Amino acid sequence: MYASTSGGRVVVVRGGAAREFTVTVSNGNTRAYTALSVVFQMEMMVADEGSTPPQNGFVLERRDPATGAWRPVELRVANDVRPHSLFSGGTPLAKDTRRTEHYRIRAGERGPAGSTPLMIRLIDTAAPENASDEQAVPARTSLMITAR
Repeated sequence: MYASTSGGRVVVVRGGAAREFTVTVSNGNTRAYTALSVVFQMEMMVADEGSTPPQNGFVLERRDPATGAWRPVELRVANDVRPHSLFSGGTPLAKDTRRTEHYRIRAGERGPAGSTPLMIRLIDTAAPENASDEQAVPARTSLMITAR
């Protein structure tokens, strides 16, 4: 199991247009997953004004493959990792298959400027609460986000 992103860096302009990127999830031949969820997190960035808006001032959305509509996605801003057992949802991924999900991110007019990695984890939401991190989080990657 592995996850990859398009491009190595996304640059967004505060108050500007959203920038698109993809996350490709590839499964091997070991096992099928009944519920995999792509989750996003970044560490807190401090704004010059001293206050940071929710989600560091970013808006993250996923394109619904059925309708083409963009839907909001949770972007967790924290310096610690949420345990896998607190996630729910997800979609199946059979053996020897892959899927590519389309996302976009934009930065509001307010908020910090700078660079931070957007951490991307695949969570097996069907994993038992006591599963090891390797079992419950079968893949992870990141994408550098720079806001100007």
